[in-house]
Amino acid sequence: MEIIENSWEGALAQWVQLFEKMVDREDGVPLYSQYMEVNSVSQSTRDRYLRLTNGIFLNEVMRVIDPNPKVERLYDSGRDDHMLRVQNFSILNRHLRAFYQEDLQQLILMSLPNVAILGQDPLTEAAVEELRRLLLLLLGCAVQCERKETFIQQIQSLDIETQAAIASCIQQVTQDPRVVLPLQWEELVEVEGADLQLVFSSMAKQIQSLLAQRDTHLE
Repeated sequence: MEIIENSWEGALAQWVQLFEKMVDREDGVPLYSQYMEVNSVSQSTRDRYLRLTNGIFLNEVMRVIDPNPKVERLYDSGRDDHMLRVQNFSILNRHLRAFYQEDLQQLILMSLPNVAILGQDPLTEAAVEELRRLLLLLLGCAVQCERKETFIQQIQSLDIETQAAIASCIQQVTQDPRVVLPLQWEELVEVEGADLQLVFSSMAKQIQSLLAQRDTHLE
């Protein structure tokens, strides 16, 4: 429970809550309040966290960032159906991967969030780490998309300490060569020697992992 409370109070969780007023249902009622109920006195941290991990709200956040995705139906997993959660997070992973490659011209090198871990039992330490990875990728989309000025202004409304933590996350998801790789090769010319070595080292590990997966399927 402590790790969930720490995660909920962390910079990335505080950042994603800024989308409360931007994510609306068709009838005008904020989707965020439907699934998160952050202002409810009776709503525990655990319940708010679980509502975050049903995948619906985060998909809607991504659709605010990129309003023109391939529309896929989201599944209400309010009955604690882990298969529905897995489907929702799979939809989000596909949207993230497509946005990075097609809109940002970047290849995600770090492993995408494990939807099985997120869907099976969101209360585990492993699921919290996967959720952090997911929020990090969402943040990278927000600060590099066409509406980035709006989302950056949102971040500036947070306290200084949280802003500093988010700035560190932004640096990680936009500049760490182990996280993303620019598909426009002219950008790599500007990468310094040590960082370029990290790029190729990360690529080599990715290729090695892919080959291992291929060979496993052939056995």
